Amino acid sequence: MKKIKILAVMAMSLAVVTLNSCKKKDVKPAVSITATVDGTATNFNVNAAALQATSSGMTITNIEGSTSAGGPTLSLGLIGTLTAGKTFSDANTADNDRPLFVYATSPTADSDYVNDDDDTSNLPTVTITSVTSTTIDGTFKGLVADGTSTKSIANGKFHVNIQTHP
Repeated sequence: MKKIKILAVMAMSLAVVTLNSCKKKDVKPAVSITATVDGTATNFNVNAAALQATSSGMTITNIEGSTSAGGPTLSLGLIGTLTAGKTFSDANTADNDRPLFVYATSPTADSDYVNDDDDTSNLPTVTITSVTSTTIDGTFKGLVADGTSTKSIANGKFHVNIQTHP
């Protein structure tokens, strides 16, 4: 009888250890903005965030990050309610359904790169893939220009926390 009790206690102890080791950890993915800029994989993870505010009844979201302090910065401006599956594209007829890309090579650059609508095969586009009360995920691509040259942004992805402002 004593051996049965010892075996039962050992079996229960093993079951508790096994079940506790199977607990799912709630690990949040790291905040990130990545893209290929002119063929070079680039991370815009410094201060990456989605800044959100409401003005005149319209929600304005600015997804931004930089490569380093004083380094290149990428900003994606969106107007309206963000929902999973929604695509903001320069091909859309309504201005509120078009994104605004701003790529700055440095804080002191003479000019910034913005949407280039001349090449209709690579118009700036942002697709929202997931939205929660605290995060936004999506993809983006497109050409930007500074008046004399263009930069191609491809394979863009972001996962950022939302920071709201009244």
